[in-house]
Amino acid sequence: MPIIKSAKKALKQNAKKKSRNDHFKNLYRESRVAFEKAIKAQDLETAKKVFVWEKTPEGKNTNGLQSCIDKLVKKNIIEKNNGSRKKSLFAKKLKELELSKKS
Repeated sequence: MPIIKSAKKALKQNAKKKSRNDHFKNLYRESRVAFEKAIKAQDLETAKKVFVWEKTPEGKNTNGLQSCIDKLVKKNIIEKNNGSRKKSLFAKKLKELELSKKS
């Protein structure tokens, strides 16, 4: 345990930041798992809904996978290029599913 006052404060700040980061990482993980399940099940409509942010009829916002990644980048939880790479990879998977459904 820290003894110096500034070290105690740094410990508190670190715990607070970790809690916030974990929350957003969990949101991303939930969206990613839902997207991957939809892709594996060859369910195009569900995959599109999970991938893209949209508003529900009740007026609530649903977190899309893209918006979760953007939030992680905005809050400096992941790097900009890492976020771009993830979005590109998921968009590619969605496009492949669309093309396989058309054929």
